[in-house]
Amino acid sequence: MLSALVGLLIVVVLVLVFAVLPGLSGEHNRSGFLAQDTNRMPPRLHAEIAVLKAAYPSITIASTFDSQIGDWKITLTKGDSTKDLYWAEGRYLPKELLGSKDNYRTLIFYIPKKPEDPATFTKDQIEKIREFGSSESRESGPISPTYFFEIIYDTSSREDLEAHIVKTKFLGRQVNVHELIVEPLNRVERQIFAASQTDREAHEFIQSISSIDGYSWRQIRDTSGMSFHSMGLAIDILPRGWQNKVVYWNWEKNKGKDDWMLIPLEGRWAPPDLVVDMFEKEGFVWGGKWTVWDNMHFEYRPEMILGREISVKD
Repeated sequence: MLSALVGLLIVVVLVLVFAVLPGLSGEHNRSGFLAQDTNRMPPRLHAEIAVLKAAYPSITIASTFDSQIGDWKITLTKGDSTKDLYWAEGRYLPKELLGSKDNYRTLIFYIPKKPEDPATFTKDQIEKIREFGSSESRESGPISPTYFFEIIYDTSSREDLEAHIVKTKFLGRQVNVHELIVEPLNRVERQIFAASQTDREAHEFIQSISSIDGYSWRQIRDTSGMSFHSMGLAIDILPRGWQNKVVYWNWEKNKGKDDWMLIPLEGRWAPPDLVVDMFEKEGFVWGGKWTVWDNMHFEYRPEMILGREISVKD
């Protein structure tokens, strides 16, 4: 935790640098590079690298400007393994995919601190969310890049990955996950069990659990992107009677509820706030804060938590 706190302090400093430097350094082109000096690292990249180093201290991250490509090459090293990616304005892609970078979203993107209240949505926001959740948009829209994680979790192939999938217990249920998230899950579990001794909501949450699912080699529904379940980095916590509860946006949409995005927060099943906070403290993002909400879902993405302050809301 100490290293995470130190990393967070570094991120805060770089956020200030990110905010101040553009005004001191001259005009920027659309890629974020200085118009008069493309060899100077963009403040945004400085901030992202600080976040990634704090989130993943087991890897070494180095950067050099590739003048032939016209982008920053990010070299990741873990033990004897090395992987080169290109910044691609925050997408972290291999060289061969730079020509199709618009097919990918940024590695670190905006996650609100609290779920957005549907009662505050404007008509334009509602239609934008409806379009974002359409099958056509999800099938053709940008997907999350996973190349950055290959060297951390050994995910180059299913065979390589499954050598790292282990059985563990979480909140009394057996679940298969990547071995590297077992300890973060253990820390979350200890906090929840401790809270349940005095907090009624935490106690009732534990008692309400029907099942917990983890590793599953699959794509994200309606998209070509691989789910973080496919790397063993995500778990789904389902409550008893989940078939009759409002848990996941797409299940509601498939029931014919076109206004699924307007279902009030209090009408959706959700873990208690203190449980969500405990997960976030250990680097897990809760799917209940996404635009297309998935209230059973938690995934290990410490860079999203540490990078929240450098992300920009769409």
